[in-house]
Amino acid sequence: MKPKTAIAACRQILKRSGSSFALAFNVIPPDQRNAMTAFYAFCRCVDDAVDEAADTAAARLSLEQWKNKINLVFEGRPQDQICEALCWTVERFGVKREHLDLILEGVEQDLQVNRYAGFADLYEYCYRVASAVGLTCITILGEDSAEASLYAELTGIAVQLTNILRDVGEDARLGRIYIPQEDLQTFRVAEDDLVAGRMTKNLKKLLRFEANRAQCYYDLAAGALGRKMRHRLFFPEALRQTYRRLLHKLIEEDFPVFKRRISVGKREKISIALKHRFHPATFIGGSR
Repeated sequence: MKPKTAIAACRQILKRSGSSFALAFNVIPPDQRNAMTAFYAFCRCVDDAVDEAADTAAARLSLEQWKNKINLVFEGRPQDQICEALCWTVERFGVKREHLDLILEGVEQDLQVNRYAGFADLYEYCYRVASAVGLTCITILGEDSAEASLYAELTGIAVQLTNILRDVGEDARLGRIYIPQEDLQTFRVAEDDLVAGRMTKNLKKLLRFEANRAQCYYDLAAGALGRKMRHRLFFPEALRQTYRRLLHKLIEEDFPVFKRRISVGKREKISIALKHRFHPATFIGGSR
């Protein structure tokens, strides 16, 4: 039986987040909408448990508590309303334990790792924190084929690479440098430039290189999406298109990553979401 009170609690978390994708949730069939809301609440609570922790030790403790909660979810013994809604989601749509574990591992990785030697290392991180989210979403939306899984994986990589580019200055000030060390060395960019917010010629070249890499993954994801899946996967497609638009804005504005935070406006996000819902074939591949 659907846990109405628990789902209502998840809905409040979505509402408080101010996410402009909340409107897009409303055009998903009811059960899928409730499941996506429960999954969003889980992701939000896990992120907040770490971000709002007083120190690293407290953040680790919060993550351990969430690991225990997930164990109990898959035993059918949820411990709070968020977990009750998540338990229903798992049972109703067959959400995989491995994907939720990957999300927890990705969040934990941010507490342990603040540098990445090469792109292969960064790819694994992006897979945990972003691709695993996409893989859960397509499961809820009823597309669990190998083709859909590849699409979700590639979209997650592209989205996370875009986030890394947007937040490169802020992350560096917090002691985290996600751009691979091998790329910094190749383009002769010093970490001090990132921390101090110095936009050198070499750094600009590096950011363009990373942006091109992200664009390649957006293209690969579009190529992996079969025509028959476009309508059912309108929500992740809207997400892909929104983040691709964010990447284009970064490029168009010549990477003002040390001056301001680039974003896609709420109205544009809603417009993209609704257009993908009702005219999915129009947007395959995205715009440049």
